[in-house]
Amino acid sequence: MFNLLVSFSKDSWDSNSYEYERSRIAIEYTADEISERYKFLDENAINELKTFPTLFVTENEVTDSRVGYIKNIRIRTNTVVLDFEFDQFLPALPAGTLATLKASFDIGSFELSRTHWAIKDEDLFDILLQHNYITQAHIDNSTTHRMIPQIGQPAPLAEPPTGQLNTKQVFIVHGHDEISKLNMAQFITSLGLEPVILHRQASSGMTIIEKIEAFSGVGFAVVLYTPCDIASVNGEYSFQKRARQNVVFEHGYLIGKLGRERVVAVVKDKVEIPNDISGIVYVELDDHNNWQRALINEMKELGYTFPNYPSHPNDQL
Repeated sequence: MFNLLVSFSKDSWDSNSYEYERSRIAIEYTADEISERYKFLDENAINELKTFPTLFVTENEVTDSRVGYIKNIRIRTNTVVLDFEFDQFLPALPAGTLATLKASFDIGSFELSRTHWAIKDEDLFDILLQHNYITQAHIDNSTTHRMIPQIGQPAPLAEPPTGQLNTKQVFIVHGHDEISKLNMAQFITSLGLEPVILHRQASSGMTIIEKIEAFSGVGFAVVLYTPCDIASVNGEYSFQKRARQNVVFEHGYLIGKLGRERVVAVVKDKVEIPNDISGIVYVELDDHNNWQRALINEMKELGYTFPNYPSHPNDQL
C-alpha cells in the first residue's frame, strides 16, 4: 500500500506541509474497499495512512517526483493538513516516470492531471526496484522503508509442553489483498490474540516455511482466498478468479503441519478453491461479519480463549 499525492503547483512540495480539501482524499482513483476504510479519516485510518510510503507528484509530472512519508495529519472543517518529509536516501523519480509505470501503479488515464490523494494497493518499493529506479541498497538505507511497521511480526512464544499448542497466536496467510489482510489482523488483535502474518516476503530473511517452523507452536491458521489471479483450463476460453499460488501451497503445508481442523480458509467473492481434499473448512468473507463468528467458534473448539471476547461487538452468546 502507498499514498499517491498529486498537486497542481510545481512548488507544492517545496515546504514540509500541504493542505487538501477533504473531498479529494481517499475517494478519487481509489478502490471502493480501500476508500471505505480511509475516507472518514478516523483515528485508525490516520494511524495506518502515516505508516504507508508516500509518492509526492505534481500534476502532469512537471517536476521530478519524490518518495517520503507523512509525519502528521491534522483535520480541519473542510480541509486536511499534512506534514511530510522526503526520504533523503531515495533518489528523485524523473518527470515521466509515473506515466511510464501507470499500469504497475494502477494510475488512471487522467489521474496525473487531477489534484487528489489516492491510496494504492501496490508495493511501491517493489515496483521501483523491479524497474531499476532504486536499488536494494536504497531500500536498506531508506528512512521510509524502516518506518513501515512489521504488522503481524511478533516474537515466537515459548514452546508449549509436548502435545500442546500455543493458543495465543494465529497464523494469517494472504495474497495481494492488503485490505483483507489488515481487516483480519485487526479482528484477531481485537480478540486479545497476536496475528502472525506470513508475508510474501518473510521477515528477517526467513522463507515462509522457515517462519512457520520458527512459530511451530502456533495452534491455528487462517488462509485468505482472495481474487488475486485469473486462471483457465488449458484449451478452454473461460476464466476463473483464484488465489495466489503461494496461498494454495501454504494452505496445504499448514494442513499437513497442524491438521485440517486447525486451518480455516476464508474465501472472498467467487474464487476457485481446491476441491480434491475432504474435510477442509471454508468460511465466506461476507459483508455482515458472520465470518468472525465462524472463526471464533472454530478456535473455541480448539481451546483458544479470548481476553477481549466478552466486550467484542459481535459477541451474542
